[in-house]
Amino acid sequence: MSSTEYLDRIREEFHNRVCFTQKRRGLYQLIAPFYHEDGDMYDLFIEEAPAGQPVRLTDKGLTLMRLSYSYDVDTPNKERIFRQILREHDVQENDGELFMISSHDRTYETIMRFTRAITAITNMALYRREVVRSLFYEMFAEFVRGDLSRFAPVSSFVPISDRDDLDVDFLIPSDHKPIFLFGSKDDAKARLIAISCLEFLRSNVSFRSVVVHENFESLTSRDRKIITNVVDKQFTDLDDFQKRGPDYLRREVA
Repeated sequence: MSSTEYLDRIREEFHNRVCFTQKRRGLYQLIAPFYHEDGDMYDLFIEEAPAGQPVRLTDKGLTLMRLSYSYDVDTPNKERIFRQILREHDVQENDGELFMISSHDRTYETIMRFTRAITAITNMALYRREVVRSLFYEMFAEFVRGDLSRFAPVSSFVPISDRDDLDVDFLIPSDHKPIFLFGSKDDAKARLIAISCLEFLRSNVSFRSVVVHENFESLTSRDRKIITNVVDKQFTDLDDFQKRGPDYLRREVA
């Protein structure tokens, strides 16, 4: 099948709603009605292959470049979500370039999957909020057990022996005051943390309290005030804790 016949077949499969611009020998840009929110068209290219060989669909690195103008994949959680999107859509990535390999007779289906992947990636900020909302505690615990393992964290620590209803998410041992590390997803958990810390103080427990919020600004003004007046240190979200938490803990346990 010649290049012209191959591209003509793709046009037919799209009911003649697409066209191609040759960028160089063997590389064609697909002009198709797939748009970003600002009206710009998706960057889609087909790299021609010898007869019988798979073709390569690529964005030439332009999707991640575009995303970087408003959103950086600069934390372990963001990177994990990005990789999850790639896996779900069978997209490969190399030095910022996204691409998919397709047979000639399945190019239409591959283009459609590729555009869905680009949509998910360019909307990563929204996607991330949804994932973090449902997995906050799991991601918080995974980071503590993994990246903070050098601090020997102890999970589900109970400071008052007869009050197992007032446990601490993680104890960070220290030669000075131990650190009680909490994760807080919502108003209810923030209130429980405040109550727990007050009870620990009343029982003369020696500690410093650190709270990692899913989103501090989402708390009611009353709960923000209560927890701020009770605990020693707060991180406004998980990304903030991942960036600054390790250095903070290193200084505190030194």
